[in-house]
Amino acid sequence: MDHVYSHLYEADLRAPEPGHAAPASLSLIAAGARRRALRAGDTEVDTGHLLHALLESDHRALDLTAPRAAQSTRLLGYLAQRSIGFGREWRSGEGAGSHRAQDRDRLRWSRSAGDALEQASRVALARTGREADALDLLAQLAADPSCRAVEILNGAGVDPAAVVARVRAEVVARIIAQVVTEVVPRQDARRN
Repeated sequence: MDHVYSHLYEADLRAPEPGHAAPASLSLIAAGARRRALRAGDTEVDTGHLLHALLESDHRALDLTAPRAAQSTRLLGYLAQRSIGFGREWRSGEGAGSHRAQDRDRLRWSRSAGDALEQASRVALARTGREADALDLLAQLAADPSCRAVEILNGAGVDPAAVVARVRAEVVARIIAQVVTEVVPRQDARRN
């Protein structure tokens, strides 16, 4: 499969150099997710790793995912427990694998995680012609009922459908604000 963001699937686990990736860009989130999977000894980067890296990298995403303080605390606690290995149920299904050292060298993306990155990219490019950001990815993760990220959201008492609705409303508000800032000055210039 030819991936739009094929560079995200490479083994480079370094954080992007300053000035090379915008905050909360897909490349920054993907690098964070890969580091989380590597530290956990997983052989796949799953949507749970992506969700955790995304929420850490963009405060807007956390606010839209869990707008109430108690909800965000529970979600972040749930993610922290997962990252330090509590709950053996995380070792089955998406992202499951052995912990042998040679497997770490072949760290790969789960199908759901790869699909979420690809779809977020396609939607953003079609909408704005620009690279996807954290909110584009968050909408894709929350919209996939079969992925680990949705399992995490549900486990933390977060309604994935509400997350998708809040993200879409935020994206529309950003588009409207951008149009207003571009169109209104032009109309004012014509009047003068």
